[in-house]
Amino acid sequence: MQDYKINNDSGFTIIELLVSSIVIAMLAISVFSAYVALNSTALFARQKTIGVGLASNQIEYLKSLPYDDLAVENGAIQTANPLPNTKSENIDGAEYNIITSINYIDDAHDGCANYPNEENKNLLCRNLPSPSGSPTTDLNPADYKIANVKVYVNNKKVAELDTQIAARVAETDSTTGALVVRVIDASGLPISGALATVSNPTVSPTINLTDSTDSNGIAIFYGLKPDTGNDYQIVASKDGYSSLSSIKPAGGLSPNFSSQNIITQQSSSITMTINPKTTNSFLVENVDIDGTPIPNLKAYIKGGVKKYSDTNNTDYYYDNLNPTDFRPTSNANGLFTVTNLDPGNYYFCGDSHDQACQINSDPSKYLVAAVPYRGESQFSPIILPNYDASVQESSLFNYEGKFYQQKVRLYFSSNSSAPRITSLLNPTASIASGIHNFSITGLNMPCHETEADECETSVSIKNSSNIIPASCIYKDGSTTEISCDINLSGATPGQSNLILSANGQTINIPNDIGLLGGINVVP
Repeated sequence: MQDYKINNDSGFTIIELLVSSIVIAMLAISVFSAYVALNSTALFARQKTIGVGLASNQIEYLKSLPYDDLAVENGAIQTANPLPNTKSENIDGAEYNIITSINYIDDAHDGCANYPNEENKNLLCRNLPSPSGSPTTDLNPADYKIANVKVYVNNKKVAELDTQIAARVAETDSTTGALVVRVIDASGLPISGALATVSNPTVSPTINLTDSTDSNGIAIFYGLKPDTGNDYQIVASKDGYSSLSSIKPAGGLSPNFSSQNIITQQSSSITMTINPKTTNSFLVENVDIDGTPIPNLKAYIKGGVKKYSDTNNTDYYYDNLNPTDFRPTSNANGLFTVTNLDPGNYYFCGDSHDQACQINSDPSKYLVAAVPYRGESQFSPIILPNYDASVQESSLFNYEGKFYQQKVRLYFSSNSSAPRITSLLNPTASIASGIHNFSITGLNMPCHETEADECETSVSIKNSSNIIPASCIYKDGSTTEISCDINLSGATPGQSNLILSANGQTINIPNDIGLLGGINVVP
């Protein structure tokens, strides 16, 4: 075997030289990495030192100001001339962003404010328990102010300081009230860093305050002028989340998130629920009852967060027709998309499927069924799931490179007498049970209250290649809900078409494109 050497006297092979070069390179990389790390650590240490100095200077500046002047822009303390809440300084080529917040503090030394509940008291009144002999209720709970200063470089916090600042005069009984705003998500977990905005245009001077929620999801506003007209509106928001506004009671309707009254020397409280927005929300198909796409159709959609707690009221925060018309229009393929919606239940074309879905100005299309591709609901309402970053894109609906949380097919008829399906109860049927009962809610489904009279609405399922008829009657005297029995003893497991015929019109919800609108037959 030939020995490859540089020359007979060197004693080093090419392989040995290559190995030596690699080892030297690795050592050089390690030394360079250590140098970079040490240099980065030294730089961060210097930035921290500069940041602490900037924060200390800002604290000393705030201490030099009159107590009444201690309030910042977009803060929770009302003032005619607020201080800037942010400022920047450039030092050694780096930009230092200085952020200041100032809030009132309720201290337990002289008692606590009249909070709505014990939980709020424990969270918001500092230094509990109160000393023996202190007042039961503090009639001026804005005991002192706390100023917090944070310094950032390239969005990295390098310093944070705070200080307590007290007034030079003794307390007097307050002629104002307080408002506690708590922001949570649908699971009840607090949302920190949300913006809580409180406004009231009916008092003088007008109120427009904003504060960020703490780690408990709470922002508290002191010194609010009394008002008994439910004029204090609260807005909760956060980047990437939905925005929610409180509303006033309307007649006998009770809002789920009510604007507030402020009572002298008392605290009001409201809990606002916001959730991550589904950026790409709905992908919607508009088709005739024979499956032909419908272009140029404007669709009315409402849903998400319900405005009022009253069961019979169907007003929602999202309503693309009221008070402003921003209904989407389907393209040449009958498709349209909807973005940035709250998770929740959504309704198309109105409560009865007959309102404000139209081609241009011709209201000639009636929605006979809204059928989702995802979820547990078979028909209306269509459920838009909560946003979940862990959900794989393969389980979503791709359209033009974007993945949508929910896909819906809307079936329309030009005949106002066509049967309309709004909901299907008990859609999963077991072959083993033999006779299966299910009920359909909707319109234009003529029937009778007894089995002795043949139902004019024909209901059946297409199971594999077999058509299996059902026997139906009106349910409990209703004229909008029919109850049906079907014998599945010879059926095949799988999703089966639901076929509904009445008034010369037939709806056939297919089972081969992923829709959820049929009867699911299980063993």
